[in-house]
Amino acid sequence: MRRGYRSAFHERRPPELGELLAETVRLYGERLWAAAGIGAFLGGAVLVAGILGELVLVIAVIAPAFTVCYAVAVRVALGDPAGEAWAQVGVRAPVLAPLMIIVSLPFVLGVVDALILFFSVAWLAFVGLAIPVAMIERAPEGTSWFGQIGFALTRATDLARPEFLHVLGVSAALTVIYALFGPFLGLLLTGFADNGSLAAHVMANGVLGPFFFLGLSLLYFEQKARKELSDTTGKLGNETSDLDERTSEDVRNRDSGADA
Repeated sequence: MRRGYRSAFHERRPPELGELLAETVRLYGERLWAAAGIGAFLGGAVLVAGILGELVLVIAVIAPAFTVCYAVAVRVALGDPAGEAWAQVGVRAPVLAPLMIIVSLPFVLGVVDALILFFSVAWLAFVGLAIPVAMIERAPEGTSWFGQIGFALTRATDLARPEFLHVLGVSAALTVIYALFGPFLGLLLTGFADNGSLAAHVMANGVLGPFFFLGLSLLYFEQKARKELSDTTGKLGNETSDLDERTSEDVRNRDSGADA
């Protein structure tokens, strides 16, 4: 039986930041082993990047790891077993590869260089939902490879635009927890049991990384629910307007008939 996301979107309003973070904590606890797998993969990538040392090589390792971890977290949030979640990444690799450059690379550059972090978070908020779209939604049948990439990006911006400040705020909060609290946790772990700084950094990413990616995944589900609700409300509003117009026309016709 799948255990994944339970929508917190019951009212006609965006969920509060605290509600989404609480839902992320709940999901992290319920899918602890799946989250541990994400953390282990990310921690391994951080370890390799730390050993390599060169900035270009670090980015070349972390950007693909970011994409894979995010993609797996989306399927875990959906409710897939851990093995199935990882397998789905392989199935969708042709679309995820270019999204790694478009979505993940700018964010990783921001984490590496704090001067551009704000712009990286804003970019993540604008197009970051393309990775969940690629992992869950399907482009129309017969769509080319380029079309599938375009579909993911277009759909992501459509989901983000209606409440962009909300998406930006959630993305920023998750980034603060991950990118700023991570080094702090690493410092604490460095002094615990004589851990080296690299080992502590790896452990900190292994713990906080899954929370970050699961939080972004839940943000996709919230935005999707909001979009569907908005579309339904708009459709109902149009139907009501048409009904009112037809009713008014019928009344006018009856009045004209009575006058005659």
